[in-house]
Amino acid sequence: MMTDRDVWVKAATILAEHGEMTADYIIDQLSDALDDEVAVEDWRRVAAAVDAITDAGSSGAN
Repeated sequence: MMTDRDVWVKAATILAEHGEMTADYIIDQLSDALDDEVAVEDWRRVAAAVDAITDAGSSGAN
């Protein structure tokens, strides 16, 4: 299982690398990990962190 720090670093890296395609990338990773419960939980946490970063960025722009 990923540490909290690893989750946030991964989320930030994915956003930086994939931009608007971030959701598609995460869906692909989740699809590949379906048989691994720990990996699915990690990707769920990463997706939540991506949402939090995105929400923080959009609220800061107002």
